[in-house]
Amino acid sequence: MAKKKEIKTNAMRFLDDNKVEYKHYEFDATSEEARTGVGVANLIGKDFNQVFKTILTVDDKKNCYVAVVMSDDNIDFKKLAKVAGVKSLSMLPLKDLTATTGYVKGGCSPFAMKKLFPTFVDKKCELVETIIVSAGKVGHQVEINPTVLVEKISAKIEDIVKE
Repeated sequence: MAKKKEIKTNAMRFLDDNKVEYKHYEFDATSEEARTGVGVANLIGKDFNQVFKTILTVDDKKNCYVAVVMSDDNIDFKKLAKVAGVKSLSMLPLKDLTATTGYVKGGCSPFAMKKLFPTFVDKKCELVETIIVSAGKVGHQVEINPTVLVEKISAKIEDIVKE
């Protein structure tokens, strides 16, 4: 029987190229459980507080900003705009996601987007030893130390979620 080919996404190649240690998880993205961060955590056997989502936002001049927040949290757009130094931010329209980042909904990684955008990680990442983010393909996640985001893509850790 042939060995299953190992998946390597652009995000994983970026981590490899930067000599970053990570753990890769693959899960059934078609399952009902995979629709939430808590469900993904259950599927990969990890604490849901470690699972973070990557969200693209845009200002009125079409400049993009990335938010990485715990999967159960919601962005506070006013807080995010303030730390980004802009007047206001809104969600990047879904129709623009792939053209802007190279990724699809549910598979957007903070690593290896088409362009490096200003990135803000919620301060809750400091409450866990490692965080789990998309590996750049639906059904794939990578577990990393949150400082990797700061060191490799110049992310800033800020309070950016609704209380």
